[in-house]
Amino acid sequence: MFSALGFLLKNVIILIESYKKRGGIMKLSVNIISDTSGYATEQIVKVSLSQFNVETVINIYPDIRDIDYLKDILNFIIETGDNFMIYHSFQDSRMNVYINDFCELNNITYVDITGYSIRAISKKLDLKPKYSFSDESFYETDQFKTLNSLDFAIKYDDGKDFRSLKACDIAIIGVSRSSKTPLSIYMASKGYKVCNVPIILNTSLPDELFEIDSKKIFGLTIDKNILKSFRDERLKSLDLSGKSQYSDLRRIQKELDYAKAIMEDLSCVIIDVTNRSIEETADIIINHIKQ
Repeated sequence: MFSALGFLLKNVIILIESYKKRGGIMKLSVNIISDTSGYATEQIVKVSLSQFNVETVINIYPDIRDIDYLKDILNFIIETGDNFMIYHSFQDSRMNVYINDFCELNNITYVDITGYSIRAISKKLDLKPKYSFSDESFYETDQFKTLNSLDFAIKYDDGKDFRSLKACDIAIIGVSRSSKTPLSIYMASKGYKVCNVPIILNTSLPDELFEIDSKKIFGLTIDKNILKSFRDERLKSLDLSGKSQYSDLRRIQKELDYAKAIMEDLSCVIIDVTNRSIEETADIIINHIKQ
């Protein structure tokens, strides 16, 4: 059980050093969440913490087997906690998916003991895990992964929450009406977690976009005249037809130039979607990812 202590200690060290740099008095809260008693995880935490002279509080949330209850606990920890981390161990893969995504989106230091153990065994045996460590095997099926990806794409569409960039598989950027949303939904149907970020003229992009691997960022560009026709149709659908900066050709050209400069600065793949179907664009992205 304690063969993973080196890995676990690193997580504690990172959090402590980060807090010391901010000049704080070190007091660490460790939250253990498990679908069992949490006793085994508590022993790992105590052995890890014994390596540090630090005031600690250990909170244990045992027998958590309902995802709604898990959501309430995580929200409670965020609302009431200051300097904390999370250890968790679940047999139910659905719970693992949810809590890992939650921690990554909220920039929470966490240790997934079950996941770490499975990966270590997989590496040693050079075998892929069956991912059937739960009676609820539906949550590891392609159907669940697709539903989870679709929920992700809808929840974080059009830059609704930039924290999603740290947890996504693919980040799509581009100006308005460059097909970001339909492409995101289509990619999600293939099981990819996708977020898209709008590029708005003379508006800074989120720092998170510059902190992730540029290989998973894809910029969409399009012919200015085609884009103008799309925007004209959009205005008509909103009963806003007439002169508008939104569909002004000179304004559109400035937006496209601004977007291209940002994409080049990010060193991301740039895809011209002019006269290209969503499926064709998706194939280009998938091929890049597989390479």
